[in-house]
Amino acid sequence: MGGFVRDETLVHEAKIVWLVDISKMPSWVRESEVDFCSRKGVSKERLSELQQEGQILLGYAELKDGAPPTFTEGNHEYFNRRIFTIGEKDPELYKVDYPVEAVEPLSVEPKLKGLPPSKKSQIAVRVPPSLFSKLKRYVQQTGISQTDVIVSALAKHLDSVEGVPMIQRILELEKRVDALEIQS
Repeated sequence: MGGFVRDETLVHEAKIVWLVDISKMPSWVRESEVDFCSRKGVSKERLSELQQEGQILLGYAELKDGAPPTFTEGNHEYFNRRIFTIGEKDPELYKVDYPVEAVEPLSVEPKLKGLPPSKKSQIAVRVPPSLFSKLKRYVQQTGISQTDVIVSALAKHLDSVEGVPMIQRILELEKRVDALEIQS
């Protein structure tokens, strides 16, 4: 039923539908493609098949209206679409690593394959010497890594609070508490 996702499966995706709160998902989910009888939704039969295989459906891709069928068999059209699952036994089987089809749920977008959990995106930037000195001083004073400081700054700038590292959130809360104590 599963397998790796082919590029042609992504071409006509319109949206990803999550059946659970994405913020409460595990750190990875299985990404695979399956054939459906429709461009949207999931039939009770398909859900039953997944359950019989020990898979829990967490999300799926829906296709644009008018997307062509992947293949036709008799009078029936079939559409390859991505699904995102986790196996009932995955938590005990994969305590340290993860299966090859695993992706980070937060990296999943229409028309783009999810990123493997082990791969974090990297960027290289050039910063003015004065800003770099301030960064180094801040890192020494707080004990927070340069990466966490930069990720936190990007997350704040891009209004992505979930990207702010926990240590940075704690420091911000401590600053607020100190300021409140000074006021009272």
